[in-house]
Amino acid sequence: MVLRTTRGPHSSPHPSAPSFRPFLPTTTPLPPSPSIMPSILATKDDPKPNGDPQYIETVVPGLLGVQDDLIVADGEDEIHPFVWLLSLVAGISGFLYGWDTAVVGGALGNIGDALGHTLDSVEQEWAVASLSAGAILGTLIGGTFSDKIGRKAVLVIGDVLFTIGGILICASYSLEQFIVGRILMGGGAGIAAVVCAVYLGEVAPANFRGRIVAVQSVMITGGQLAAYAVSAGLNNVHNGWRILFALSLPFAIGQGIGMHWLPETPRFAVLSGRTADAEATLARIYPKATPEQLQLKLKAIALATDVSTLLKKKHPSLIGRIYAVCSTPRYLRCTVCAAVVFLGQQLSGWNSFLYYSNKLFGAAGFHNTSAIGILVAGINVIFTIVSMFSMDRIGRRRMFLLGVPLMTIALAIAAVAFHFMTLGTGNKLLDDVDYPQKWVGLMLGMMCLFIVGYAPSLGTIAYTTIELIPLEVRGIGSAIAVAFQWGGNLIISATFLSLLNALGPAGTYGFFSGLCFLTFVFIFFCYPESAGLTLEETGTLFVDGFGVRKADRMRQAKRQTTGRDLEAEGSVAADSKF
Repeated sequence: MVLRTTRGPHSSPHPSAPSFRPFLPTTTPLPPSPSIMPSILATKDDPKPNGDPQYIETVVPGLLGVQDDLIVADGEDEIHPFVWLLSLVAGISGFLYGWDTAVVGGALGNIGDALGHTLDSVEQEWAVASLSAGAILGTLIGGTFSDKIGRKAVLVIGDVLFTIGGILICASYSLEQFIVGRILMGGGAGIAAVVCAVYLGEVAPANFRGRIVAVQSVMITGGQLAAYAVSAGLNNVHNGWRILFALSLPFAIGQGIGMHWLPETPRFAVLSGRTADAEATLARIYPKATPEQLQLKLKAIALATDVSTLLKKKHPSLIGRIYAVCSTPRYLRCTVCAAVVFLGQQLSGWNSFLYYSNKLFGAAGFHNTSAIGILVAGINVIFTIVSMFSMDRIGRRRMFLLGVPLMTIALAIAAVAFHFMTLGTGNKLLDDVDYPQKWVGLMLGMMCLFIVGYAPSLGTIAYTTIELIPLEVRGIGSAIAVAFQWGGNLIISATFLSLLNALGPAGTYGFFSGLCFLTFVFIFFCYPESAGLTLEETGTLFVDGFGVRKADRMRQAKRQTTGRDLEAEGSVAADSKF
């Protein structure tokens, strides 16, 4: 058996016993024991925690320091094909999310008067923003029900909403029916945004969690690129917009069927009392692990789920769990951290390209706006893939601190380019105007540079922030955080054209640049590095603050304990045979 080991004050005195040191606060020391794990698990039978509100706040963070990464299974330094299969099938939710957010940009140019009349700018904003409104509701409902009926079942509910909404839109002959369909599809997108990330994070080995969760981002950007490409091909086809929305239906139906053969995550399986199912799934995730290693991993997960059970008993309702998150400092801090990153992602200005690229670049003088949209989406896909394979090695925080400043600078220069572009038009983007090509080229170049910074940072790593939220509130905490994402999405999609008319393009993108700078400041002071830390460990970071320095200490302690560099390997393990 392979265990993470140390020779510290909590090491077992018995030479043949497994010894390791959990990362615990000094207020909750563990006594020496030849078998630490069973002694900790015994606390679930202690009636005291059930009636002690301080238990979750002070003792649990220490207990969660004993986690499944301490038990390193044989073959854990590789990703088994079964994990990739889980990721790809679950990731279809991300593809649908990306497709349905991007497809409306091409559809608006093709609808004409098919909905009874030609849509004005306000109606276009609502046609776009209705998806975000539905997504906010889908996020809160999906996050709550994922803690009740499971991650897998809620993803299937999302597929049902995608399907019904898509059918309504395809059959629409009025704006009202179109908006209802978009709201339902938004519910599916909201579920996809929060539950897919939770599912992927809970089936991924700790060493590769960033890479597996990033599958969702790759699928989102892939869906956006596919939507732009197909939109270009159907741009001049009568009722081509109906075909665009119909093309997502086979993916939603296919995933809904395919999820039948996928297992529930081990953590939710243990939480719902299906220990045998959890062990079977762990055996497929770690096919080279010994039965003893699987048992220890299972017991470590059970420890964390005990805390979740206590919380559910104390706060059985949705409002109660929201109250628990908002009234418990460490839950509130990690949820705020994730929510601000998601909000910064949406207020960065990316969605102005996503939803209004045809209108924006068409007004700027580009005749082949579809090609520009494909270029933008293509850059996004490429650098999302780069992020997928580098975030575990470079680190989430470091990629944020590299990417967000690049976004800020690129948008500031783009604002300058827009200013000089529109000097002759009163700082307005008007159709059928020939703008100076040098400023148009600079603007387009800076928009592409913005995406180079956005894709591997806020575009991808924002979804890994869910790993900061402890298991016992992961469903509702993730729902709250992603609701901020869709709230920001709603703000941009519903106001961008009005903002463009009021501030002009220079003022609008200067404003986005300022918001990116504020996001950078928050990340610098409040976002801890989680690369190489397990889901259980990340839940301990926010006990006494935002955990930036604490995360560094924990990672440094791991380097000293294991003798392998987290920065180079993403996650580390020391071997000890016994």
